[in-house]
Amino acid sequence: MAAVDDTILYVDDDAANLVVLKATCEEEFDVITAASGPEALDILKEREVAVLLVDQRMPGMTGVEVFEATKDVYPDTIRILITAYSDLNDAIDAINRGKIRRYLRKPWEPIELKAVLRESIETYQTRKKINQLETRLLETERTYALGVVAAGVAHELRNPLAALVMGLDLANLRLDRLAQGLVIGARVERPHVDAVASARQQLSDAVRAVEQVTEITRGMDLSHRRSDLELSADLREIVELTITFVKAALLKRGELQVDLQEVPRVVGSPNKLGQVMTNLMVNAMQALPDRPRSQNTVAVRIRPEDSWVRLEVEDNGAGIPPDVMARVFDPFFTTKTQGGTGLGLAITKRIVEEAQGTIHVDSQLGAWTRFTVRLPVAE
Repeated sequence: MAAVDDTILYVDDDAANLVVLKATCEEEFDVITAASGPEALDILKEREVAVLLVDQRMPGMTGVEVFEATKDVYPDTIRILITAYSDLNDAIDAINRGKIRRYLRKPWEPIELKAVLRESIETYQTRKKINQLETRLLETERTYALGVVAAGVAHELRNPLAALVMGLDLANLRLDRLAQGLVIGARVERPHVDAVASARQQLSDAVRAVEQVTEITRGMDLSHRRSDLELSADLREIVELTITFVKAALLKRGELQVDLQEVPRVVGSPNKLGQVMTNLMVNAMQALPDRPRSQNTVAVRIRPEDSWVRLEVEDNGAGIPPDVMARVFDPFFTTKTQGGTGLGLAITKRIVEEAQGTIHVDSQLGAWTRFTVRLPVAE
C-alpha cells in the first residue's frame, strides 16, 4: 500500500486515458484521477498529492492553467505536463507559468512513465523532509537562543545572589546578638524587643525569596536541564539533508566536496544535530571571500573513529585570527557587521556537549578553517 505522500493525481478529460494510466500504475502507486481542472482543484483541497500529472488540452481549463492555479498553494507538489501535441509553446508556457518539472508526450511508454513518477515522488519526499527539518531547526534555534540568553542572565545573577545570601546571613547573626543583649540587659523596652522580632521575620522572608530566585536561576542554566540523551540519530542522513537544503546557495559561492563514509548511529536528537550541521554549513559559506566561485571550497566529511563518529566542515576562506579563536563559541560574540547574533556557534557547542560530544576549531589565517565534531556512538 502506498504511503500518504506517494499519491499521484492524474487529470485528463479523456476517460479512456484515465482508466489506462490508473491500470498501468496502480500496483506501484496510489493513483487518483480527475476529469477536469476544477475537479482536480477540489481534490487537492482534501488530499496530499505528491505528483500532479495533467493533460494540456482540456476544455474549460488547460493543463497550464491548472498548474498556474496550484503552484503557489501547493509549491512542493511535482508538476508534470502530458500532451499529445508537438507544439513546444505548450511546454514553454508550462515552464514559465506553471513551474512544471517534466514534459511528457503522448503516447507515453509505461516504463518511462513509471521511472518519471518514481523520481518525482522521491523528489517530493525529499522536499518534504527538508521543509520539516527547516521548521524543526528554526524551532530548535529559537529555543536554544532563549536558553543561551537565560543561561547568560543566570550566570550574571549568580555572584550578586551569593553576596546577598552572605549579607542576609550576617544580618541574621547580628540580630541574634542584639536579641541576646536585650535579654541580658537590665532595662529592656518592649518596643525594642518587638522591633528585633519584626526585623528577624523580615530577614527570614528575604532569605526565602533569595532561595526562590536562586532556584529559578539554577533552572535557567542549560547545564541543569534534561537533555535528549536517550535519542539517537543517523548523522549521515542529517548531513545529506542539510547539504540538500543549503546546496543551491552554496554553489553560488563555491564548490562542494563531500566524503560521507558509512557510520553507526550517534547519541543526540536528530533535530538538534540538524541545527548543528546547518550552523556549521552556513558559517562555512559566510567565511568564503568574494572571488571566483572555482576558488572557493567547502568540504564536508564524516567517518567512524573507534567509539565515536567524526564530522568535519572545512572552508578555504579567510581563516580566523588568533585573538578571535578563543571566543568563537562565546554567546553574542560575532565578527559580522550586519545580521549576526553571535548565537549560532554557542548553540552548536551546547547541543554537541549535551550529546556528550566535543567540538573543536582549527584555522590558518588567510587559508582555511575546520570545525571538527566528535559524537559518541549510540548503544
